[in-house]
Amino acid sequence: MFKKIQRFIRTILKQEYARASIYYVIANIIGQGVVLISSAWFTRMMSKADYGLVSTYSTWVLVLNTFICLNLFITVRTAYVDFKDDYDNYNSSVLLLSILCGIVMTMLIIGITSFGRLKFGTYEVLLACVQSVALNIVNYMLAIQAMKNEFRQRTFMMIAPNWTHTIFSVVLMCIFVQNLYLAKIAGNAFGLLVFGVACAVLIFRKARPRIIKKYWKYSLKISIPSIFNTLSDLILMQCDRLMLTSLAGAEETAEYSIIYNVSSIIVAIYQAINGAWLPWFFGKVKNNKAEDIKKYQGYYMILFTVFSCGMMTIAPELIKIMAPRNYWNGIRYVAPIVVASYLIYLYAFLAAYLLYKKKIVRIAINTIVAAFLNLGLNFALIPQYKAVGAVAATVVSYVVLFVLHMAAVQRGGKKYFSFFKMWANAFGIAAYGVVFYIVREIWIERYVLFITFTSIIYLASGRNMIRDFTGDNK
Repeated sequence: MFKKIQRFIRTILKQEYARASIYYVIANIIGQGVVLISSAWFTRMMSKADYGLVSTYSTWVLVLNTFICLNLFITVRTAYVDFKDDYDNYNSSVLLLSILCGIVMTMLIIGITSFGRLKFGTYEVLLACVQSVALNIVNYMLAIQAMKNEFRQRTFMMIAPNWTHTIFSVVLMCIFVQNLYLAKIAGNAFGLLVFGVACAVLIFRKARPRIIKKYWKYSLKISIPSIFNTLSDLILMQCDRLMLTSLAGAEETAEYSIIYNVSSIIVAIYQAINGAWLPWFFGKVKNNKAEDIKKYQGYYMILFTVFSCGMMTIAPELIKIMAPRNYWNGIRYVAPIVVASYLIYLYAFLAAYLLYKKKIVRIAINTIVAAFLNLGLNFALIPQYKAVGAVAATVVSYVVLFVLHMAAVQRGGKKYFSFFKMWANAFGIAAYGVVFYIVREIWIERYVLFITFTSIIYLASGRNMIRDFTGDNK
């Protein structure tokens, strides 16, 4: 048994994209680890109201990040297929366009804030804009490194910005103890700005930035429709916290956000592996290797299902480490939020195919429908049920989005996916979540549940997966 596992691991490490995935997972664990560790300090140093405001600010940064630079980094993936021979010039030219858009949009937003008598302070808005532009540039670099499979450089970029902006925030909060909220968000903005400038310099060194109309036109055709998709996706992921702050208060948002920090690990790990999966997937679709895709997608789902259930199992201990006792009531939200995070992972398979086919508008329509459903459910449920209503709205909306994406690939892309396995894994993790909810307060039963579940998965599918990789059919 032990020798088989050793052969399995050695076989995995020989495959370039699998090795990249391992690098990315480790990078995300380290990068997200500092976020979780620092949360334990921030939640104890700041009031719940201030921590809720920081979470709300972070949500606005993500919203700004979507349109302030026209979402141009998303075009790097398809450009690698269409302009591979002139890829560096494409990246340099389109990054120039992205930065110019960011500068113009920042000036416009600051102007509206200054003269529109809005509730937001100019200082907070400027920091949010700076952080958004910097985040866009960092994402641009990460996308380039993913498509080139520069996994060592990308691993560094997945770790260093998180550590840097966290350290900046801690230092500023120790200095400006009378205004912890502003010190925290300033640290986030300046920490990311350092890496945004560094990434821009590195990209422009490979190819001089200049206006290339062909590339600008190509990128805008893809990026502008994708803005609606990404904004709608953000509404799905973030509007519950904004609406909780507005309809139920920042303290309710703080409790809810701690749970989201745990589930964000699942999304972060999926995004890390996706950095290696996408170029591999694009290559297989291009060569019409449907059976390869379905087989490895099945293995990928098995591993991710076990990982997600594991995160659900240890979540109560993580939350108790991350936050003081007055946040612990949020443990009851863990199961549904992990299920929602798993649905994000599942529909990303389908979205990757639609992106390859440049069906950006269809992705956007599906996401907009789910986003409006989420908004409506939040308005209906949060005033009465508060965070419970927000959780219910999130899960229902992601189920609908998954079904809409599944319908979108039925005609041309059905052969690349095993819908039965997708539903089987989704129902499996939902069933695990129900049992977890019942025993969430009893740690022994939780861990026995996970060991039992993992053993069943191994006996049903894990042995065959190891045999396939190692070539041992005994």
